Amino acid sequence: MQRRPFLLTALAAMSLFPALASAAGAAQVNVKHTIDVDSNNGRVLVHLTVFNYGKQTIWIPREIAEGKELTGRRFDVRGFDNRPLHYTGKMVKRAALTATDYQAVEPGKSLKSTIDITPSYAFKAGRHTYNIGYAGPFLADVKALDKPDESPARPTTFIHSGK
Repeated sequence: MQRRPFLLTALAAMSLFPALASAAGAAQVNVKHTIDVDSNNGRVLVHLTVFNYGKQTIWIPREIAEGKELTGRRFDVRGFDNRPLHYTGKMVKRAALTATDYQAVEPGKSLKSTIDITPSYAFKAGRHTYNIGYAGPFLADVKALDKPDESPARPTTFIHSGK
């Protein structure tokens, strides 16, 4: 009769192992995105930094990492009235992203890129205040392309004088 409490305790402890293992795996990933904006000479430049504070490599979309022309609405740009700006940039219809569409960021490293979003959003003529946010998508496992995580950057406010 005394063995049953021990058996129940052992079974209860074993049922916690999967939860503890997944929590330990989650602790391996620690990602932070930051955005800063320069608005000068009629241009809006977004400076994006990805910090990988974790203990495993992460992958971010190559389009963002290389700072090339956007192919879709990647940033949440809003007027001061909180209405989203229309995305006017290139829209590319394509197949699902593959592993080659991601850039690795090693543990303890950071990656910086600058993206000119001026032609991609419908900024109003004159001097206006805007807010910009970034969802911060990344992959913790490049083999699990259907399971992206997010580390949103803190939204920031900027003033832009459009033409």
